[in-house]
Amino acid sequence: MRIGVDLLSVPRFARIAEHRRYRALVFTEAELAQAGEIGGERHAERLAGRFCVKEAVCKLLGRGFGQGVRWRDIEVTSDAWGAPRATLSGGARRLADDAGLFGLVVTLTHQADLVVAVAAAQVAPPPPIPTPTRGQR
Repeated sequence: MRIGVDLLSVPRFARIAEHRRYRALVFTEAELAQAGEIGGERHAERLAGRFCVKEAVCKLLGRGFGQGVRWRDIEVTSDAWGAPRATLSGGARRLADDAGLFGLVVTLTHQADLVVAVAAAQVAPPPPIPTPTRGQR
């Protein structure tokens, strides 16, 4: 099993959340749509949560952004109950496949001005090493 964790200050992230160019670089259309109205009561907090999950997933993959992973390769959306889920594509998907990762789950929590995200995935066992039979030494 692999785990990645990230902690983020929402006020520190708020200026990125409000900057149109950075939002377009970091977040997918689905992520932005689920975050709600720009300047809305919880807009920056929701985007900070998604950003934090992206960072936690990168740590799980063992890479940083720009090291084979782009921001939008990790899409963080919510299910019907509001639980976060991460979908991998591009470089993030390739890294996960190469590492034998499957069953990715994410969670996040907000407390005061902080957000914490955790990402976990199972690692497929390596294939068995064939045992030589008599006469193959």
